[in-house]
Amino acid sequence: MQFKLIRYILLLFVGSSLLFVSCKNDNWTEHYSINEELIPGQNLWDIIRQDPTTTKFAWAVRKTGYDKLLSGSQMYTVWAPSDSSAQNIDTTDTGLSDALLLKNYVQNHISHYSYPASGTSPQRILMLNNKVMLFSRIGEDFLIGGNPLIQKNIVTSNGILHRIGDKIPFFGNLWELMDTETGLDSLRTYFHSYDRIVFDAARSIPGPDLTDDGKTIYIDSVTYNYNALFYYLGELNNEDSTYSVLMPNNTAWINSYNNIKEYYNYYYSTVASKYNADTLQRQFTMISIVKDLIFRDKQVPVHDSLVSTYGDYFQNPFDGALRTVNASNGTIYIKDNLQYKSWQSWNNELRVEAEQTYGRVSTSSVLYERDYTDTSFIVSNNMYLDISPSQSGVNPTVTFDIPNTLSGKLNADSTIQSGAAYKIYCVFAPNSLKTSTPLPSKVIFTLSYKQANGLVKNQNFTNKSANFVTNTDKMTKVLVADNFVFPFSEYGMVLPNVKLKVSSNVTQAQTTAYSRDLLLDCIILEPVQQ
Repeated sequence: MQFKLIRYILLLFVGSSLLFVSCKNDNWTEHYSINEELIPGQNLWDIIRQDPTTTKFAWAVRKTGYDKLLSGSQMYTVWAPSDSSAQNIDTTDTGLSDALLLKNYVQNHISHYSYPASGTSPQRILMLNNKVMLFSRIGEDFLIGGNPLIQKNIVTSNGILHRIGDKIPFFGNLWELMDTETGLDSLRTYFHSYDRIVFDAARSIPGPDLTDDGKTIYIDSVTYNYNALFYYLGELNNEDSTYSVLMPNNTAWINSYNNIKEYYNYYYSTVASKYNADTLQRQFTMISIVKDLIFRDKQVPVHDSLVSTYGDYFQNPFDGALRTVNASNGTIYIKDNLQYKSWQSWNNELRVEAEQTYGRVSTSSVLYERDYTDTSFIVSNNMYLDISPSQSGVNPTVTFDIPNTLSGKLNADSTIQSGAAYKIYCVFAPNSLKTSTPLPSKVIFTLSYKQANGLVKNQNFTNKSANFVTNTDKMTKVLVADNFVFPFSEYGMVLPNVKLKVSSNVTQAQTTAYSRDLLLDCIILEPVQQ
């Protein structure tokens, strides 16, 4: 910015003094010696409107109101396309809106500041529509966006004009093309639901007056469009970032929605709570559709997989695209089927670390969170929970909240009909970590969850009354329940109903063969892949 400001000041100086002094400095001579024309007292719009070779561009400038802009005091560089270009606009096209004419054509040929055709180093020029064009030199020729300049360095009172043979092609960015590509109505409606108009105080001009409550009254308020999804998933409108983006067409959106919504069935008992349940289902279903659509370019595959901006991994995510569309900041892959597996994206493994205190309740227990830094065993998060009886003759129990479970249904043959099913595991560290004469532990489980009638069911798992027994010298991963489905989703709920109670189950007569101590590592809900 500082360099551009210096160049701006220098150009003003040259424009006012070049008639009276001759430049003896070699750098100045190089700067302005290439076919330079000086037109004192005339601004950019004066030159454009009088030029018989750029009447189409002049028509568009006037139609969009930019004749006033180019008549002002701010400095601009204009690359004016010739009327003879076969690619130039059709001034008789009544279907061409002023908004598109301005963004795709007029602003695509104008930039802030002055950029003379000089030197040899290429420059990245930011046009008024925020498109970035390469201003380069090949031999004696200068090119903007690949188009040669046919007349260079026409210096005016408010900038520089270059004439070019062809218009500069407009390439929409990913965000713009989402609006114009056919069949993407559902996707763009959802993305635009996050649009917000934000006031930019730093760029606005404050006035001298204040409101009654002491707030500034601005004489020129500047606002800009902000989309929260850009912050979380990727700035699709950023010309300096490049992405590859999956865009589901309406067919893919509807099919995905009908499939994914079954993972987000929420309990309701009244009309009001049904509205809330439906809102949560709709919200989380659509988030699940879009969260893994965007991938940063130039990433190195990990095990032949690419990682989305959300952080999930996929193999060959762009295979099967109906068509690809090149954008100014990446590539769009339009698909009629999102082939993600649920467990790759929205139906992830759930893990509760036993050492975490939040959502944990114990009875008859003394609890210690232990660090594990050895490498003999793989302990999740390098910590485990040491559970001991609070007094002799009792079995300790600890109950854990299991948040963010998803809903599902099973067929009569126990295959998954819809939604999520889980393998529920409880992982124990060996008692040899605590004593040199370890005994195995005996344990039972109680899983609590809400039923269709709204009541909480407590379902016991006792390994067919034989109890579950841990190993004394290695990690034990106990399968508590297989292919288990929850009637209702509790994703995003602050106070989950789903809980797992872990209980030592050793009688007094068994204390010589079994330990009432439990070294609990974690609880895992692993999605069934079916």
